[in-house]
Amino acid sequence: MKKRVVWAAACGIATAVFAADLPRVLIIGDSISIGYTPHVKAALSNRMEVVHAPGNSAATVTGLKRLEQWIGSTPWQVIHFNFGLHDMKTIDPATTDSDMAKLVPVGKGRPWVPLDQYEANLRLLVRRLKKSGAALVWCATTPVPEGAVGRTPGGEVAYNAAALRVMRDEKVAVNDLWSFVGPPDKRLAMGGRPKDVHYTDAGSRALAGEVVKAVEVALKAGWIELFDGRSLAGWRPYGKPSGTPAGEGWQVEGGLLHKRPGIRGGDIITERIFNDFELEWEWRLAKDANNGVKYCVTEKRPGAPGYEYQMLDDSSPRFQNLPAKSLTASFYEVLAPAADKPLKPAGEWNLSRVVVRGERVEHWLNGRNVLEYTFGSEAVKAGVADSKFKKYPDFGSKCPGHIMLTDHQDEAWYRRISLRELNGK
Repeated sequence: MKKRVVWAAACGIATAVFAADLPRVLIIGDSISIGYTPHVKAALSNRMEVVHAPGNSAATVTGLKRLEQWIGSTPWQVIHFNFGLHDMKTIDPATTDSDMAKLVPVGKGRPWVPLDQYEANLRLLVRRLKKSGAALVWCATTPVPEGAVGRTPGGEVAYNAAALRVMRDEKVAVNDLWSFVGPPDKRLAMGGRPKDVHYTDAGSRALAGEVVKAVEVALKAGWIELFDGRSLAGWRPYGKPSGTPAGEGWQVEGGLLHKRPGIRGGDIITERIFNDFELEWEWRLAKDANNGVKYCVTEKRPGAPGYEYQMLDDSSPRFQNLPAKSLTASFYEVLAPAADKPLKPAGEWNLSRVVVRGERVEHWLNGRNVLEYTFGSEAVKAGVADSKFKKYPDFGSKCPGHIMLTDHQDEAWYRRISLRELNGK
């Protein structure tokens, strides 16, 4: 079945609804990006879900008004974005405050967003985009040819220079489509329309090739594989020194990490300690099985080493009397996840994600944010007080720690365990 992506709107927020658990890419930009997005989607169709923000993203002033709506509640892995052609265009001043100011010939109006304001706007947008946790890719504005209405040929150069200053300061990757397109003769040859900023289908396809490369690079940037598919390198038993092998219950088989049923392997933890991070893992349970992943794990509190993202065969009669705060995607024994969480049954692969940034924590399941909480909050304190962890005064507070894979003697498999460190702000 072909995968589909649709946009749903709730409370004014546009949210992409996905049919598959693949990395998600959001493209923000003008009609140039609208032209190349279908080709990007086709090229990445089996590896990533690619969507364009609804409509033409226009100028930076539009972005400042609409950015949170475009991002919505979707966990984007990459955001590829551009503003510029509309910022520099000459407009009817009476339409300045609209989402799409009216284009008029040069000399008949003024630039929609002057250069100094453009740079300031772009800096604000980048800082807001960073809050999404996605890898960001700035796309340079493509050349303005002779004869294009409402824009000065070469006027994009100054806007690109301003954007580059921002991206260097903010350490954002750059996809330099301006250099790729090149001088006027090359632009025409690759599919640029004469006297027009737009491109033929062939031109859009060529631009898409560069976007695909940039997105592929960005998706890999900053991520480390905690499980390499070949061994348990980087892991050790909890409470044991580095170099101690895991128990026989943990086996690497065919690129998967297998927790064998009934064979003790012991809880295992990463050698490294993490503070602010995004953790993703793919997992599968046998029928009636119970397992979990813990984060903020400390060896100073062995009775309650960390905070568990519960993994359970929720539908099993074995667990029918458990409260919601002990089921899949819960902060185990403390906080319950959303009741309508999209859990797949035992035997099928699930994709989970934990985001720890500053004092905030998110639990995701198969593309849905199903639980959010704040370390040390009143809700957490109340949950801890009503749990078996109440005898640990600091339980529920933030601390740098390891990642743990628990051993509950039940059968489980892991296909991928990836982590990206984040800025805690």
